[in-house]
Amino acid sequence: MALFGRRKTNRLSDEELLDLEDGDEAAVRPEPAEGEPGVDRDWVRPEDGPYDISEWRELDGRIDLGALRIPSVKGMQMRLDIEQGSGRVIGTTLGFGASQAQVQVFAAPRTEGIWDELRAEIARGLVDSGGAAETVEGRMGKELRARMPGRAPDGRVAYQPARFLGIDGPRWFLRVVVGGPAASDDNQARGILAFVRRIVVDRGDEPRPPREVLTLTPPKGFAEAVAKEAEARREQQAQARRAAAADALRKAPAAGGSTDATSVAGVGLGGGAATDAAEPPRHRAPEPAPTDAPQAPRNPDFT
Repeated sequence: MALFGRRKTNRLSDEELLDLEDGDEAAVRPEPAEGEPGVDRDWVRPEDGPYDISEWRELDGRIDLGALRIPSVKGMQMRLDIEQGSGRVIGTTLGFGASQAQVQVFAAPRTEGIWDELRAEIARGLVDSGGAAETVEGRMGKELRARMPGRAPDGRVAYQPARFLGIDGPRWFLRVVVGGPAASDDNQARGILAFVRRIVVDRGDEPRPPREVLTLTPPKGFAEAVAKEAEARREQQAQARRAAAADALRKAPAAGGSTDATSVAGVGLGGGAATDAAEPPRHRAPEPAPTDAPQAPRNPDFT
């Protein structure tokens, strides 16, 4: 799907990490305590975020995805995750330099959270598939540090670190899966966690079964951006085909003389070739002297 923002392939600098923490919106309601959540004091979700739509109604420059309102920060790359078959948008993957964060929101019960239960299920699934998982106390409550099995280009099993965050909100559950350097580097994860705390969830009032993923809505102008990107790819492919055809034409043997289609293809005619009655007989070229070089295979159609 279409990508938004400037692509960056290196790790974020300390200044950029701090930029993720510094929002330009108004103070949170209610006013949070001083200090960094999870470092200088305990993290308190209603005060520190991520927020429910009832706690932060203003869009304040966020990207409106319907059930999620995502902060827009410099250097961020965004992809919408599409469910195969239904075509629904079920999440978004955000890029911060070499690190990524996949964000999904689910319905949850009114009276209790589901992160403790889901965290145990995710850990069992990772272990059963050959990976590893450990629950640790993070800056936003309990998180799962994992090693996810995969395949390296040479076919060997390779493990990638991942950090699973789970946030229980009022009738919703936010799941964030962090990959790349921030999955194992707390300094790299610092800015991403601050970003996650600025997300706003709009679950809606419809009754939904617990754990049902909430469908996201593409932002305004998304369809036009996708169409432009697809058209640009088609034009690049057409240019590549034209360039390849022109290159093949330049390398092709020039027409004329005694060269014909069979000789171009490496097929020689044996014996005397028939001539047109209106044309005088042509002189046959002298037979080449025998050599020790390997001979081209003969085509049975011309024997």
